Amino acid sequence: MIIGTTIKNKIEGTIINMNKTKTLFAGPWCGEFGWELFCWQGYLRKLSKNFGKVIVASRTGHEFLYEDFADEFYPYDTPASEANMWYGELDGHRRHEFLKQFEFNKYVEPFNIGYGMSNGEAIIFGDKFYNQEYIKYSANTIDEHYDLIVHPRNKIIGAERNWDKDNWQKLVDGLLKEGYSVAEIGTEEAFELDGVKDYRNISIRDTVSLINRTKLVAGQSSGPLHLASLAGTPHLVWSDIGNEPRYKKDWNPHGTEVIFCSKRGWNPTVNDIKNVIIKRLEK
Repeated sequence: MIIGTTIKNKIEGTIINMNKTKTLFAGPWCGEFGWELFCWQGYLRKLSKNFGKVIVASRTGHEFLYEDFADEFYPYDTPASEANMWYGELDGHRRHEFLKQFEFNKYVEPFNIGYGMSNGEAIIFGDKFYNQEYIKYSANTIDEHYDLIVHPRNKIIGAERNWDKDNWQKLVDGLLKEGYSVAEIGTEEAFELDGVKDYRNISIRDTVSLINRTKLVAGQSSGPLHLASLAGTPHLVWSDIGNEPRYKKDWNPHGTEVIFCSKRGWNPTVNDIKNVIIKRLEK
């Protein structure tokens, strides 16, 4: 047994050393942001340790997610409707044409590493999901501090999950009257709210810098809320009950504080959310 283990370790060590002279290419990732955060970048970080050079391709502006381990980053943008959110994959012909410009020894195409959702419940069907390495994201580009950052989701895909803009405005108006400072993040697609500092459509790095310095991030289940988890910032999320294990356990590698509200699913009342926010901010 001891001899067998020694031989196995020597063989594995030789393979790793050989890989250290090789180049890994991964991507392009074209799926949703949340799935990139928890079912892709962590897997690549772990895999990268076995290669001498790592090249990653993903959407424009996403290089921040990989800069701690990737040697090169190449942007590739395509409409979300053209990619499977779980797999992040790209049409085979276009992927082939894109890859022709690179030289590499090992290629990793985006794939489902073993996590999915069915009837509101998580399904983990592969060990690769557990074989990831995460870092706690931090940045120092924007030195502004807020009591609350909101993400007023307004996506076309899954529009039934959006909260009405009137609800968002009533929420922030009420909090501002109570003396709390509020800012908003997200893409330009998110609702623009009156009276709050607008940080929509800024870089991921700048968004992380803001999230690092806020007391609480709030909104429906969405990419910015997942980012708050990886930044180690407390966040309030409302969604269907099936998403609770994902936020509290499956997609929470740092054990970040999560307040999950599912009493009324995607459409809680303004008072429901306001009361939870004030209670948390008063801690």
